Amino acid sequence: MAATMLLKKRAPVLVAEQSTENAAENIPDAAPQETEYVAPKKKQSKKKLAWRVVLYFWMSVLAILFLFPVWWMVVNSMKSNTELVEQLSSMRTFLPGGITEWFTSYVNLFTSEALSGAIGRSIFNSILYCAITVAGVLLVNSLAAYAISRIRFPGAGVITTIVLLLILVPVETSIVPQIVILTRLGLTTPTTRMFGYLIPGLVSPFYIFMFRSYFVGIPKEIEEAAEIDGAGKFRTFFVMVIPLSKAIFATVSIFTFMGAWNDYVFAQYIFSASVDLMPLQVFLQQVNNAQPKDTAMVMAALTISTIPIAIVYVFCQRYIVEGVSFSGLK
Repeated sequence: MAATMLLKKRAPVLVAEQSTENAAENIPDAAPQETEYVAPKKKQSKKKLAWRVVLYFWMSVLAILFLFPVWWMVVNSMKSNTELVEQLSSMRTFLPGGITEWFTSYVNLFTSEALSGAIGRSIFNSILYCAITVAGVLLVNSLAAYAISRIRFPGAGVITTIVLLLILVPVETSIVPQIVILTRLGLTTPTTRMFGYLIPGLVSPFYIFMFRSYFVGIPKEIEEAAEIDGAGKFRTFFVMVIPLSKAIFATVSIFTFMGAWNDYVFAQYIFSASVDLMPLQVFLQQVNNAQPKDTAMVMAALTISTIPIAIVYVFCQRYIVEGVSFSGLK
């Protein structure tokens, strides 16, 4: 009896399965998929092609003109001083010298008794100053921009206005006030001049404005979700905001590195009497004043000082364009 009841209960299921199988057999074959129509590529007109050729030609000419001084500098750094002086009045000055002389000037630069081998120390100083400046600029300016763009407090609008006005002030006009302030604070002595050199470069109204413009474009819902999960302002900034702002952080890093590496006027005043602490740009003056005069060695030093900037710009150009386009400066 129980078996009969079980069969009766399963019968509708079997019938349903058979009906679905029959229905599947009666379904006609699926219609063939329609292939997408791909329009044939239009051939460029002769006029447009001619304009493109002319544009590329003039761009190549301009690129050669801009790179020509760099080429002349590198080529003459790979010659001996005697060969360089002899060829200055001829077209051979733009051609490389003998292969045996290519690295003579660089060896002399690092082994010259007049320079006491301080070129390596100056390169290390420049790298150290750039690393500290980049790290400090990213931390200080990003936190300041995040505060005025996300945190509501009295005077936030006034501070933003002051930052915008400070961008209009030329950097050169602030050098003398900075030196006066650093002198009164005792940060220009032999033991503290490194701090006096690094501290003023940690804050930049321009970078604060760039960070603020970028942070304003980040949806507030992301930060609100982090706050709901119990994250504070600092944790939200470091865990949520920074990963979403890689482009602007990369852009500011590149600009800061280039500015710190090429800094000369302020560094010349701070480190003029301290050869051991001189960055490379200031030490180039020592190379130029070394006796006997070696122009090829000067060209080698200039080439070394140019290499980091060229590498950073070539490999990080994409971040510069992306950061500027998203920072509200377009």
